Amino acid sequence: MKTLFRSLLAAALFTGASCTASAQTAPAAPVAPAADTARITLNPALINAVNTQTFEQFRETVRPLIAQMAGKRVVSMGEGTHGTAEFYKLRFWLTRILVEEHGFDRLALENTYGDTHLLNQAMQQRTSTDLKPLMQKHLLGMWQNREMEELLTWMQTHNRSNRRQVELTGIDVMFSTADAQLLQQGLAKSKNSDLQAAVAQLLKSAQYNDAYWYKMSDKTFKRNREEWLANGSAGYKAAEKLVQALPTIKLPRKQQEVLAGAAKNARLGFDVFYQYEVFKRDASRDSAFAEMTKFVAGDNHKVIIWAHNAHVGRKAIDAKSSNGGGTGDYLERMFPGQYFVLATGTGSGTYAATTERFISPASVMSSYPLPAPKAGSWEEAMSQVSSPVYYFSTNQLGKQDLVRPHRLIGQTAGGENYYNDTRLSAAYDALLFVRQSTAATPLR
Repeated sequence: MKTLFRSLLAAALFTGASCTASAQTAPAAPVAPAADTARITLNPALINAVNTQTFEQFRETVRPLIAQMAGKRVVSMGEGTHGTAEFYKLRFWLTRILVEEHGFDRLALENTYGDTHLLNQAMQQRTSTDLKPLMQKHLLGMWQNREMEELLTWMQTHNRSNRRQVELTGIDVMFSTADAQLLQQGLAKSKNSDLQAAVAQLLKSAQYNDAYWYKMSDKTFKRNREEWLANGSAGYKAAEKLVQALPTIKLPRKQQEVLAGAAKNARLGFDVFYQYEVFKRDASRDSAFAEMTKFVAGDNHKVIIWAHNAHVGRKAIDAKSSNGGGTGDYLERMFPGQYFVLATGTGSGTYAATTERFISPASVMSSYPLPAPKAGSWEEAMSQVSSPVYYFSTNQLGKQDLVRPHRLIGQTAGGENYYNDTRLSAAYDALLFVRQSTAATPLR
């Protein structure tokens, strides 16, 4: 998979430093067995064909899959690429069923908490809301497509006619300005000078750091490493001060929750600078995902996560990388027996990606062809099944549950041929496969 947020940061900033994951410690990875690349034919008894002609027909054919998800606290729905239209459509329908029939009330995206909250807040307005400019402002480029717009439109309609609201939230930590703005607005009436100074510093550091990330894809950008380090350190200290202070401030319950989430998200975003300054190591993005999921789940919420397969899986694709996946490993330990992960995959067609190394809300996604699956890969085997769309439970693979190449495509064009040697049952509970897929439809 093409390098993403933390691995880019490590390359740009932490050259020569140990990049051991922190925040939580993942168990040491055993030596991986060699991948089996002999061609296999999946047992037909495993295959559950899915009818995608209408939502009603889809709902009936996925009843057994929904039954496995319904009683969990956290259900992750992964994506084998960040730009496949069918992954959006089918996860939308699965999400709708879980919300309407099984009480799930929070949808968490691989997107920053503050920005996603501001989008959710705008969607709650009783008057008609034009989603396109809001999506372009608050969502990473990979979420800016017509399929996502359809999901958000349904959420608006659902919330206007149901007392139990479904809330859109974010668990990523890539950008912090929106977090700081939420804190600035929410604490504007505070007369505590130390608190106001912390908010001002966090906003300053966040704006600097976010601008820095936007420039990361510019090959002519000249980095000021020492200035960046100092800014990041100041941002972390300000966020930490706010995290500690918020529980002592009397605020309405919902506002207290939102500001606590913004402060926590900002601290996790700047944690990479603290870890480098104190321990000379990197910070784990997947650990941050899990920490934010635990926060948004609270004591009684049921959460659906949309993120890349590599993140939601129970097994890291690279245990030595701070962006090596495995959020699901942390979540399984946080929610023992209460976590379910569905991966999605495809064999051929097109997908959407950006030419930028570092994705942002300004990143433009374009359509690219998917090459034929690698010989001996899971995708090759899954492409031989006659059903155009189907799912199977990985624990039923039996003797076929071997370590094989598994395609994982990130947001950057050129990563179509990245495969990770994977035992599917170690990573996912089930896999939903679309034999021929199409690129997500851009908003523009």
